[in-house]
Amino acid sequence: MALFAHAHILRILAARWVGLAATGGSLLALGTGSVSVMGWERETRVISSWNRGFE
Repeated sequence: MALFAHAHILRILAARWVGLAATGGSLLALGTGSVSVMGWERETRVISSWNRGFE
């Protein structure tokens, strides 16, 4: 599944994915046109890749 949205929404989604409060999204920088991957490591939700650019 792919999601395209405003950076603020995606940062909140990522924070909640790993169990942080929604305000924890403020700790995650997210650039324009970047790719991030959320997934699983065993039974734990993880951020596999964050803010990866195409340069």
